[in-house]
Amino acid sequence: MSLSFKIAKKYFFSKKKSGTYNAVTVISSISLLGYIVGTCALVIILSVFNGFENLFAQMYSNFDAELQITAAHSKTFKQSDINFSKINAITEIESTSKVLEENVLLRYNNKETIATAKAVDENYLKIAYLDTCIKAGEALIQRGDTNFALCGEGLSYQLGIDPSDQFNFLSIYAPKKGEINFINPENAFNRELLMPSGIFAIQPDIDEKYILVPLRFLTRLLEKENELSAIEIKLKNNQSIYQVQHQIQAILGDKYIVKTRYEQREAFYKLVKTEKLISYIIILFILIIAIFNTIGTLYLLVMEKVKEIKILHSIGLTAPKIANIFAWQSIFIAAVGGVIGIMVGFVICLIQQQFGLIKVNSGSSLAYPIQFALVDAVIVFVTILMLGIITSIYPWLKARKIAIGVM
Repeated sequence: MSLSFKIAKKYFFSKKKSGTYNAVTVISSISLLGYIVGTCALVIILSVFNGFENLFAQMYSNFDAELQITAAHSKTFKQSDINFSKINAITEIESTSKVLEENVLLRYNNKETIATAKAVDENYLKIAYLDTCIKAGEALIQRGDTNFALCGEGLSYQLGIDPSDQFNFLSIYAPKKGEINFINPENAFNRELLMPSGIFAIQPDIDEKYILVPLRFLTRLLEKENELSAIEIKLKNNQSIYQVQHQIQAILGDKYIVKTRYEQREAFYKLVKTEKLISYIIILFILIIAIFNTIGTLYLLVMEKVKEIKILHSIGLTAPKIANIFAWQSIFIAAVGGVIGIMVGFVICLIQQQFGLIKVNSGSSLAYPIQFALVDAVIVFVTILMLGIITSIYPWLKARKIAIGVM
């Protein structure tokens, strides 16, 4: 440990002979408090965004598969073109489900709306965890030869769907292939009836858009017996997700795209990360304003220690080393404040995680989600140290100038 650093520590905790703290020490303590509060705020803000990101990821995981195969240049592809035997031979894959999506017209109890029908096979409920999201009815898509429909909560509200009502069926309309008969528009549509089995609630953008139906039902309605929109895959261990993604991509070639769960919602997660970055920058600017009094504190310290500078010069300490004392002082304040701030932030995050003291709103039982991440703590600490170095530049130059003047 250098002599400059040791002297800087002594100055930080300096007292008068009477035992009372001097003005410089009080101002240094205020600077330290600014670092602590700012660091703590940065840690908490970043942890809250981590919490929301994980919450949304968990919600979407009930609907989105871990891996999804889609066509690179078209909306659908022929399932006969996919080498399912090679894909299913990958040992890390637990289950696959065939998917076909198309916009349809829904009609129920004299109400109607446009929705996206997501047709899935019998394996889909093994991939998605819809049973945890059912608000009414049950997670049932097909039973024997009988077809059922699972409706999003938003669609159910628009149509007034009641899964317990055995007398009203859901009508689904899709355009017929070929020419349209303008004289009788009804003949331009294929129509099938389904019994709603349940209502799910995941996220508004899903609940207001999707209805889940059996694949065999929609392929008949759309007259697309050999077409798929996607193949969704569940893994035995999601830690091997990128390895399996590359394996499947190598099997299928460039005509298909294999996406992870995050890549399926890429725009959403980019938005969350952008908001996190903007919040970080805003809090950082507030922190910069709050801790810039460190420059004034160190300037006062330099002026107070002119006699000590003369003594240090007389015993052979060079001007740069003398100036380094005040640079170390700034870095020391930043480092101590950063460590304490991170620790306080971690404790607050831990309390919120365990007890959920702060709710999303006053009438809600949902607590603010929060998750402390070590990488965020490292980023914050490095940021604080950089600020400590920046605020040390002017006092360092002033101390060096005084030391050179002494010489």
